[in-house]
Amino acid sequence: MNGNVGVSMQHVVGIVGGAGFIGLSLASYLNKNYRVKLLDVRRPESLPHNVIFEKCDIRYYNLVRKCLRNVDVVVNTAIIQIPAINEYKRLGYEVNFLGTHNVCRAVDELKRPKGLILAGSWHVFGERELKGVIDEEFGFRPDKVEDRARLYVLSKIAQEVIVRYFKEMSDKDYAVIRMGTVLGEGMPEKTAANIFITRGLRGEPITPYRHSMHRPMLYVDVNDVVMSYESLIEKMLSGKNTLPAVNLFYPEPITVLELAEIVKDVITELTSGRIMPKIEVVDKGIPPLFTPEDKNKFSVDISKSLKALGIDSLTHPRESVRRIVKVRLETMQNA
Repeated sequence: MNGNVGVSMQHVVGIVGGAGFIGLSLASYLNKNYRVKLLDVRRPESLPHNVIFEKCDIRYYNLVRKCLRNVDVVVNTAIIQIPAINEYKRLGYEVNFLGTHNVCRAVDELKRPKGLILAGSWHVFGERELKGVIDEEFGFRPDKVEDRARLYVLSKIAQEVIVRYFKEMSDKDYAVIRMGTVLGEGMPEKTAANIFITRGLRGEPITPYRHSMHRPMLYVDVNDVVMSYESLIEKMLSGKNTLPAVNLFYPEPITVLELAEIVKDVITELTSGRIMPKIEVVDKGIPPLFTPEDKNKFSVDISKSLKALGIDSLTHPRESVRRIVKVRLETMQNA
């Protein structure tokens, strides 16, 4: 995507909270065309080639300012996630709210940074009672999520509001990429997709929960994610204005049960029937939260976002699952 590698290699991208799945995926991709500095409170077990690590706690502004002084564009992926945010609420506030403000402020006050991109989430739209067309202006619905996700969603909304406000008052550029649930080889262990694939490849039953099996989900492939971030980074470096927020998810809702069926079919196909996992719905005694019709009550329009990112189309979640399963099968065979 980058047409001037020689110039871009002189630019530094700082990834805040970069020790997680998204941060490391970005670092691995961007370090081909940029110098990448990864900032976090913990050093990852392995760093991508040529990526610089610097310990940084974004709760402390002076430290943030020092770490970002020689960076051209900042990507903020820092977030206290579920379930930790429900146990450590004050830490969640300090990192997700105050930390985001600190990073935005440093970008605004420092001379070198051109702008900041926030890793946003589609969950700001809520999960229940989705109706109409989901586009860039759909709106926030923090009370339409499970209780366990409420503080996380409030945090993602607050982060976005802070970034959007800085875009209005600063001469620097600020943008948000609202990502779907990201599918990729390094995705977190406790995501439904990872659990389904892991269990399926072991020949164990794939086990969606009855109360949430019809939940419509919006997914995005990690390769589409990293290319989209690079697109916005290039725009910021070249001085082109970006949209305040873009939606990045495949424009077809897929339920948890449908995801389980995709995983089952892909594993069966790629193993030529050697592994044929079953789907066993688990009843946790919780009343159903969704119906099979829910996914048909809304549609997704990402045409404006794709145009802004310079991308023609996104990867279907089935193809993401196919790639992940294929990689894991190869790893199993070589073990």
